[in-house]
Amino acid sequence: METIEFRKAHEKDIDDILKVVKKSFIEYAKAINKEDKVEALKETREDILKDLKKKHVYICKVDGDTVGTVRFEILPEGIAYLSRLAVDPDIQNLGIGGLLLEKVRRECIDMDLNAILLFTASKMRSSVAFYLKNGYYIHNITKNRSYIRALLVNELKPMDEMFDYEAIVADK
Repeated sequence: METIEFRKAHEKDIDDILKVVKKSFIEYAKAINKEDKVEALKETREDILKDLKKKHVYICKVDGDTVGTVRFEILPEGIAYLSRLAVDPDIQNLGIGGLLLEKVRRECIDMDLNAILLFTASKMRSSVAFYLKNGYYIHNITKNRSYIRALLVNELKPMDEMFDYEAIVADK
């Protein structure tokens, strides 16, 4: 019988997080033909340790094995910025990613936040479709990296359509 556990990550989870992120993002980088440009692939144990101290970091375990992870941080204006959503490619399409997004959404609602933002490669139709299916919408497209990224938003409260989300995530 499979047991699924979602919990806040700890220092002892760093190697598992690094493994899942690398495995997941190598597929992402190959799909957009930017294997040398995706920041997640350059991440170190020290980077994850820093994130554990300043962000909300969660992992998902199935039968004791870490199969997914996600991070978010709180930005100005009651905005959460989601990053490093990673699910082991061997078990993608089983709902783990959606469950991780729901965990973040519930945490953000409990914190009385206004919206959750994230970027994904606009060329990754499967990723864009995944986020759309999970309540996000495309707010804009940016070329501020070496590939075209879609800024996706999940509004937790009614927001002005012209709210300047781009200014809040300008350095992300």
